[in-house]
Amino acid sequence: MNKVRLENFSDGVFAIAVTLLVLGIKIPEAKHMDNHQLTQRLLESIPQLLTFGFTFMVIGVFWVAHSRIFSMTKLVDSTLLWLNVFYLMFVAVMPYPATLLAENPFLTSSILLYSGTLFIIGLMHFILLRHIYKTDHIKNEMFTEPVYQSYLRSGITAPSIYILAGAFSFVQPYISFGLIVGALVYYIFFSGKRLERELITHRK
Repeated sequence: MNKVRLENFSDGVFAIAVTLLVLGIKIPEAKHMDNHQLTQRLLESIPQLLTFGFTFMVIGVFWVAHSRIFSMTKLVDSTLLWLNVFYLMFVAVMPYPATLLAENPFLTSSILLYSGTLFIIGLMHFILLRHIYKTDHIKNEMFTEPVYQSYLRSGITAPSIYILAGAFSFVQPYISFGLIVGALVYYIFFSGKRLERELITHRK
């Protein structure tokens, strides 16, 4: 089965997720406010804006990871299709924990839901990769054992951090936020470059 339709559908779900994320930002009703009141409302919106910006980048990281994973397959089978549907379900639901976190940033439950959703998506990367690697007739020829191991070493970072973030939500929310931000920085600035070097090395 050709993978073009799967990738097109996946891109559509990612687009819907970021669109719903934007719609979760509440615009202050300034019709009967003076400037001071509007300023106060804007300051109150900072958690929403920060959560939107951060979650947008997180979804962007997941989209990049999804693209890299499916560059390792030349075809898709029925199992991969349904694994991808399950994966996309959690991507699509991301605006919900993001909105909850924006409105209740220091509550344990909101941090747990947010980090838990990120953990499941990160875990699904492993499941998708393993299925592709173990199914010879769908995997790309360049998806060798060293490349697979490189993906696993890179991919284990985020789920581990999300577990720690959830655990620290019972102790200190700021530590949880720092851990989640640290995972994002790692995947944007370090993980991708290492994977690209591995792919170039094993293509030679």
